[in-house]
Amino acid sequence: MGCHKMLTEERKRAILDILQEKMSVSVGELSDLFNVSDVTIRKILNELDNYGFLKRTRGGAVSLATSIREFEEKEKEAKNTAEKKAIAKKAYEQIEDGETAFIDAGSTTLELIRFIKNGNKRNIVVITNAINLAVEMVDAEDIDLILIGGNVRHRILSCVGGLTERAIESLYFDKVFLGANCIDIEHGVTTPNTYEAQVKQQMLKSAKQKIVLADSSKFNETSLVKVCPIESIDLLITDWNIQTEYIKQIRELGVTVIVAEPGE
Repeated sequence: MGCHKMLTEERKRAILDILQEKMSVSVGELSDLFNVSDVTIRKILNELDNYGFLKRTRGGAVSLATSIREFEEKEKEAKNTAEKKAIAKKAYEQIEDGETAFIDAGSTTLELIRFIKNGNKRNIVVITNAINLAVEMVDAEDIDLILIGGNVRHRILSCVGGLTERAIESLYFDKVFLGANCIDIEHGVTTPNTYEAQVKQQMLKSAKQKIVLADSSKFNETSLVKVCPIESIDLLITDWNIQTEYIKQIRELGVTVIVAEPGE
């Protein structure tokens, strides 16, 4: 599909993806890219500004870091570390001998990979699309490791795109441990990036059991692209800071919830 044939919604998502990488963009650049008028681009940018996804400038728009930019992995790793380690330990307990487990990109899943590397479960297969997770596991020669390639997102260190999706589609694994940017009762699991969302959706399709790892700071938040409704997952693992009301609402949707406690 040519850029001039893109739907308005697709243009919005493409603009936000561009802003994740460049942090600023001009009306002229976008009108040339999509082969549409400056008036059309200004209208789209104004709508995105109204929704709080970017900030309009005189000649274009700039990124709102809190709305559309995912933290770089080193930034993310430094936040809620104790909670993430506790969640990861509970997640490790879900892996059984002889199973295949897909580990999504993310800071909490990185902690899970470390538990897998240093734990006593060895008759398992680990699959990931995250370069840093694979590097963490590369010297654990007694665990089978499959790295799924594709287009590299440099800041997030994940592989996305058609190559990644087709590779995951060709597999069927026991469990997926999915990272989450945002979780909301009404809007489900969401992420800022279109390509990331599509890869996560394929992970869910290829998994027998769907497990989401999310620290309590991710709740009651919504990002741009929907990954899945909450009721489509099997198990949610979170930390002790989550509000009791959220746990109740999620369980009412038929999802099992495990709450990691401090010091676990």
